[in-house]
Amino acid sequence: MLIVDICQEVCYNVEEKEAAGYEKERRCRCHSHRRLVLAIGGLICWILYTHGIKGLSTPIMQTLTGNNSQYAEEPATMPEDAPKWDSEQTESYPAIAAHMKLQGRTMRDEDQITWLVQSGSAAEFTVTGTKAVLTLAGDGTALGKENHKPRYAVYLDDQLLTDALMRTKELEIPLFESNQPRTASVKVIQLSEAGYGAVGVKHVTVTSIYQEPVQPIPAKDLRIEFIGDSITCGYGVETKSEKDSFTTGTENFTKTYAYLTARMLNADYSAVCYSGYGIVSGWTGDGQKKPDSILPKYYNLIGILPKYKKQWDFEHAEQNDVVVINLGTNDYSYLSPSFSSRSKEFIKGYVDFLKQVRQKNPNAYIFCTMGTMGGESVYGLIEQAVGEYSTTTGDTRIKSYASPVQTQEDGYGADYHPSVKTQQDSAQLLTEEICNTLGIQPGGSFQ
Repeated sequence: MLIVDICQEVCYNVEEKEAAGYEKERRCRCHSHRRLVLAIGGLICWILYTHGIKGLSTPIMQTLTGNNSQYAEEPATMPEDAPKWDSEQTESYPAIAAHMKLQGRTMRDEDQITWLVQSGSAAEFTVTGTKAVLTLAGDGTALGKENHKPRYAVYLDDQLLTDALMRTKELEIPLFESNQPRTASVKVIQLSEAGYGAVGVKHVTVTSIYQEPVQPIPAKDLRIEFIGDSITCGYGVETKSEKDSFTTGTENFTKTYAYLTARMLNADYSAVCYSGYGIVSGWTGDGQKKPDSILPKYYNLIGILPKYKKQWDFEHAEQNDVVVINLGTNDYSYLSPSFSSRSKEFIKGYVDFLKQVRQKNPNAYIFCTMGTMGGESVYGLIEQAVGEYSTTTGDTRIKSYASPVQTQEDGYGADYHPSVKTQQDSAQLLTEEICNTLGIQPGGSFQ
């Protein structure tokens, strides 16, 4: 039991340490002897996990499988001294930072709609009253092809309330109605990727005696940005066969390594990811270069559809503590026909992108990975690029690690994309990489 207790203590008391606290003193630093204990405990956890001793499972496994009720947050309540009206009032509260925590790349338009553009983009808030109704909006894609409509979900007190495709220009979703006031936490999240449209949040209409019944969920101490391709988007993760074709209805960001890693680290997050995109070329079936499908070209933008093709405001956005780059899989289709002659082009493109990412994220620790869907030789080029970048710039806050190749035993998603199990394994590995590198511990909850 002592080993188990140490393992759980080491692996799941998150956020006490610095995370990216090299530049932020908001996280307390641990003494050197505690670092040694963390390292030993982490090794014990790894041994237990890799040897399949799941009876002694740590909270990491509970997080990945969703069995984590003991880590659920306490229900939100209004302060006793919160200002009140003389009687109940019904008001609508817009989806702005004063009322909701906006995660990921979002866009507020002239119609006073906040669009959740990128995968995982979300609006999170608490609402107190006797009745609450959420009003969402759909863009032009909501009236387009059924298999390519944006997918979204709404959670009420961490329980799934709605998971659907956006099929209309406006939609009301009742959150609750009761005789007595209640406080509930609400999360609206974009599940599909930015290339297939966005879901808009117009407002939440509340009947309440409280003057400020809608409040943003507090920000986390750690913030991670994920940059990637279809693997990060969750392409086809919910299909049952690799022979299935893509639909937005089977793409789910909440089942990706990115979302799971953020949950395990109790971190806020953002994502910039597009299926088929690469560093110097998008996926190609004939070996011809696809220069328009490269993520560096669109990294500075909110999205790629015309409505959202606007500059992202890095200056006023929350700064990332960690940036994870998972690109190169699609480049392999371009590199492989003439790997030796095209390798230098990829390395240069990767180095240039690292400089671009560093310029926008001056204080973040950068993690570079790939390999889930194969292309191990490209990972070797990434190692070279990271080494070259670090040597020429003097930037040491960067590292690379290889993602294990998916297996038939773990199953496949649509078009041989990662399954739920593979995504979970990738989250486990990335969480360990971040914790070991930054000297922090995991400890969040799932869904």
